[in-house]
Amino acid sequence: MPPMVYGVVAIPAATSSENLQALEEVKDFCTTDLGRGGHERWTYHILPEPTLSVELQTMSNARSRRYVDSVTFQPCAAYASLNQDRYSIEDWDLPGGSWTFTAIFDGHCGHDTVNYVQRRLPSMIRMSLQALLQSTPNSPLNPELVSKVLTSSIRHLDDSIRSDLLSLLPPEQLENMNDAQLDQHVLHHYPEWCDVSAKCTQGSTVLVALTDPHNRNLWVANLGDSQAVLGTRRGSGKWSAVMINSTHNGNNPSERRRIMRDHPGEQNCVSDNRVIGYLAPTRAVGDTWLKLPAIYTRRAFARHSPEWLSPGMIQQYASRILTPPYVSDVPEVHHHSLNSTASRQEVFLILCSDGLPDLYDGIDMQLDDQQMADRWVQVVGKSLNSRVDKDGGASANLALSLLRDAIGGDDVELVSRNVTLEMEDKWMDDVTILIQRFQ
Repeated sequence: MPPMVYGVVAIPAATSSENLQALEEVKDFCTTDLGRGGHERWTYHILPEPTLSVELQTMSNARSRRYVDSVTFQPCAAYASLNQDRYSIEDWDLPGGSWTFTAIFDGHCGHDTVNYVQRRLPSMIRMSLQALLQSTPNSPLNPELVSKVLTSSIRHLDDSIRSDLLSLLPPEQLENMNDAQLDQHVLHHYPEWCDVSAKCTQGSTVLVALTDPHNRNLWVANLGDSQAVLGTRRGSGKWSAVMINSTHNGNNPSERRRIMRDHPGEQNCVSDNRVIGYLAPTRAVGDTWLKLPAIYTRRAFARHSPEWLSPGMIQQYASRILTPPYVSDVPEVHHHSLNSTASRQEVFLILCSDGLPDLYDGIDMQLDDQQMADRWVQVVGKSLNSRVDKDGGASANLALSLLRDAIGGDDVELVSRNVTLEMEDKWMDDVTILIQRFQ
């Protein structure tokens, strides 16, 4: 056996200056267990100011448009392109003047339904509102009729998803097909099936705000667990917060009671504060499989939506679908008269997805819903009082100031951790905030 020949590579020892440079490069890196315990740690980078503020502004896509400031934030690098929140800010030139429409759509289980809602709902509401205004040109505005426009538009949009499925696969046809015939039918309509089935197995919450040309009336329509809060400062100079809507999820006792009342004797209609043990929002657009007989889940979605859920989970949830629908598409609409507060100095509206209140669950203090709303209004009010808007910079964006408070405020290390954490999974929910000022 021939002797082994080894190649030797000489690696010179690092110089003292190189060691110092290496230490300098990592001196601002830290690790955290995120309060989970155990041995696993994740790395984050402490950023100095003003770098930290600039990075947050960029990552949150902070924007200001006339009287509306916005941010939408998901810092996880692996999911940077997968933020499922969407929002809309539009001015509509309608009979009588310009109306302002703002909305947040919080998608779940995918992007197809929330994209569909963002694309379709604003134009549907605008066309219906225009028809209403044209039909009563010389009559005082009836707030109840505008509320009906919002309700009917949201429900009509949801019904369009259901109608597309039923047109593609009618229930009587599904019942009479064997598996091979169903497979062939889906294959024959495959592009259409992919589009329809995605919207049926995904969903989106809806939070809409609408104001008339003179900012005398505000309507808020809610379907899901996003939140609207009105901040008002009167002559005393103190800010007060009014929570406009309730949240539609399994943590709301009235929503749990409503579902159990609609499905008497069904123990699993709400389980672990989730609809049939699966879905947190109790009202949403989409989630059509929870609004139709279980045969669609067992036979159609289970066989032909492979990336949705595992077969075992699908069968478990399908067994609980006895008397659909379980998820409602009926929004709550609230009308608020703004001109009744003639002595007000400032009024603003906060719209946010459920990711914002979730962030406050991680701070030391425990806040109930009203206390949280009070805090938001105080933070925004303080920023509004002191804002400097000479160059349209970060200091001018009220939504950004609220996001900064939620992820750590003046605690540079905590904010840095939330912005730079190196982790493959999301460590926070998507957060979208719109703040509308009334002038």
